[in-house]
Amino acid sequence: MELQQGDQVGLIACSDGRKLEQQDQIERIKQLFARWGLGTVEAETIYRQEGTYWSGSPALRAQELTKLYKNPKIKAIFDLSGGDSANQVLPYLDFDTIKQHIKPLFGYSDVTVLLNSLYSQVCVPVYHYQIMHLGSNKDNLQERSLYNLLFNAREALSFDYDWIQGDVLSGQIVGGNIRCFLKLAGTPYIPDPEGKVLFLESLSGKSNRIATFLAQFEQIGYFNKMNGLILGTFTELEQTSGREALVELIEPYAQKYHWPIIKSNQLGHGSNSPILKIGQHLTLKKQI
Repeated sequence: MELQQGDQVGLIACSDGRKLEQQDQIERIKQLFARWGLGTVEAETIYRQEGTYWSGSPALRAQELTKLYKNPKIKAIFDLSGGDSANQVLPYLDFDTIKQHIKPLFGYSDVTVLLNSLYSQVCVPVYHYQIMHLGSNKDNLQERSLYNLLFNAREALSFDYDWIQGDVLSGQIVGGNIRCFLKLAGTPYIPDPEGKVLFLESLSGKSNRIATFLAQFEQIGYFNKMNGLILGTFTELEQTSGREALVELIEPYAQKYHWPIIKSNQLGHGSNSPILKIGQHLTLKKQI
């Protein structure tokens, strides 16, 4: 991916629509792109329709996303949304058409559903990243990272982490928000876990909720096939019970499956969360 000045990027909300009072924040994002010489194309499905959570019907959101893919002037797509509704669009997506017009999609939180489905179905380049953060703060490092990815194709992984278990972590990254990724369980859209490194993060959820999610991963057969685990930030759990609570929840599975595990305090819902490519091959070795 190497964009040029004069190219365009698409904006859409495939999960819950954005509120009208967030329009100024979105305008600041458009101004940032304009400073970089990029035009923006807004889908019809960004803001919530009156009296609803959604920017349009599931079929309309999928149709608008497909239009952004088909537009030859658009070189990258940014999903501005989050919430609960992204899996509604999956049955309406035209994966064959998207495969013919491959371009990167950025999103996070509930858009985890869309990122992993596009990766598993058509290997579209997808990135765990929320552009809305750049509309509400001035993080020069974040801006430089996105600029370098868009214009210079620099996709180097860059985040801080600690080793929890093991000394070599290797495989293709899948995952994202733990609750949202599990919406794909039992569907044809969930990525094959064989040889994968599973990335998990969460905004909400105390010990009882996170425990149920981990149990579900084991029950659907994910844990016994994957190569390793990246733990991002589990915001509510760590704020209420500390990082130790997360490690304790993981420990029975870690002992049973013996994966290598790392923990990052950057990857997640925080405004400093770096860009992480779903499907990228990762190899990390513990420094001794």
